[in-house]
Amino acid sequence: MRTMRSFLLLLLLATAGAHAAEDAFLSGRVDAIFAGAADDAPGYAIAIIKNGKVVLEKSRGLASVEYGAPFTPTTPFNVASLSKQFTGLAVSMLVEQGKVALDDDVRQYVPDLPEYDEGPVSVRQLLHHTSGIRDCYAVLVAAGWRGDDAFSGEDCMRTAVAQKDLAFKPGTRYAYSNTEYLLLQKIVAQAGGRPFPQWATENIFRPLGMDSTWFVDDDTAIINHAAMPYSRGEHGFRRNLQQDSGIYMLSTLRDLGRWAIHFDRRLTARDPVYLRMVEPGTLASGEKVPYGFGLMLGEDRGLGIVFHTGAWGGYRANIRHYPARHLSVVALNNAGDNDMNPNKVPQVAALFLGETNTPAGRKTDTLRDAPTVRPPQARLRALLGVYRWKDDAITITLEDGRLMAQYLGEEKMPAEAKSDTAFWVPAYRAPVFFSTRKDKAILLFRAVEGERVEPFVPESLHAYAGTYSNDDLATQYKVDVEGGKLFIHHFRRGDAELVPHPAYIDRFRGDLGTVQFVRDGSGRIEGFDFVGENLGKIHFARKLQSLRERSGTRVPRQERR
Repeated sequence: MRTMRSFLLLLLLATAGAHAAEDAFLSGRVDAIFAGAADDAPGYAIAIIKNGKVVLEKSRGLASVEYGAPFTPTTPFNVASLSKQFTGLAVSMLVEQGKVALDDDVRQYVPDLPEYDEGPVSVRQLLHHTSGIRDCYAVLVAAGWRGDDAFSGEDCMRTAVAQKDLAFKPGTRYAYSNTEYLLLQKIVAQAGGRPFPQWATENIFRPLGMDSTWFVDDDTAIINHAAMPYSRGEHGFRRNLQQDSGIYMLSTLRDLGRWAIHFDRRLTARDPVYLRMVEPGTLASGEKVPYGFGLMLGEDRGLGIVFHTGAWGGYRANIRHYPARHLSVVALNNAGDNDMNPNKVPQVAALFLGETNTPAGRKTDTLRDAPTVRPPQARLRALLGVYRWKDDAITITLEDGRLMAQYLGEEKMPAEAKSDTAFWVPAYRAPVFFSTRKDKAILLFRAVEGERVEPFVPESLHAYAGTYSNDDLATQYKVDVEGGKLFIHHFRRGDAELVPHPAYIDRFRGDLGTVQFVRDGSGRIEGFDFVGENLGKIHFARKLQSLRERSGTRVPRQERR
């Protein structure tokens, strides 16, 4: 008997030692993925939760560079848009209680909103980002606010009320908008009978033991030991703005780990409140929208994923669930690491998914591994040109006998020919296909087609000069020509050159945004629209020219400042 007990004890020790060695190995691999982090610089915190247990929790670097405060698993952190899932959860709870209906008109809860000509907006459409209500951040920028201006949730609400129209008819498109989730917070407050931060604390955070998590309703409050946001500048790190953006939630790595465990358990238990959160939206066309209740829905290595990211100033946050494997990854970073969310977190998850990352019977994309061929140069030249792709442009050129693909404003990337019509672009980790339809050259990239167009070259830049205003936003812009270039000016945002967009007639791009000039029936420029994916378009009407403008006398930009 003593021999058996000794054997079992040795077996347990050996197993524990093996697990410890494996944990140390995986911890080292995580460090390698986050290579570049230093103890005396902004840092990161990461947790891995598997089968209901935290199997790895670690942090490195500083929460405050100024005071040398370390970044720890209990450091309060602004998780930005990662917080949307808790707003979504609040709505789902109220739906379950019968206090909110998903097809209710939003004006039932927020009567200050206009009655839109495009039709009523439902609670469901806010949740899935299909309402057409513009993103308040983009609207504020169009109104002349700078990126480093502090603004509150109430500032965002004023933009929502001021916009008398929508970016599109509700339910016909998907466009991510922060304004929608601010409105959902208002709905929770109205239906729940308490201010949203208080309701969330009493009904979500406190019951889950998330005692270090709350929505901030006072942007002047002092938060002890909180992580500060940084970004890398020319001479090292610099501090970014910390402010109340209307979706400002503080949490910690440890609290988010508790949430990940709870979320996985409720999904496993088929709790309708949580199942509702991971249902995709549906457009009027029947097309599915990969967004639930504050959660993005997708696929990684053949597995379904439920996730959301956050990015504000130098803050980066990510929570990523693999429900089929009961695996979650939580990552926080205050160094403005733009590579963390799209690349590093998926790499960390892969370490813990095990060897079988692709379900049986599923084939991975084989084009990447197909042999590279050498199509005739004449065939390659036939593919060259500018392709209008979404609101963007993809330019295809030929250099040293090799096809090159270029996003608008980015560097050219080489493409590997797999056939005369199929190419793999390593930098994009995606294929590009070419075809012809009704004598038009078509490009297919990321499941979206683009048609080849004649590059836009403006005939006269002076035709666009003038003063443009929007009364709802109480702001105006001046457009003029200097040195053969087109410039746009705002008294707060300064000056920016407007460069012709190659794929759209009368469209220009610059640091102040993308501008689409609009012509009247006679062909004269009558205004312009600021355009963007989460903005739709905001129209600025052209004012009648003053005598000074008609005479051609202009004040140099440096004097206007």
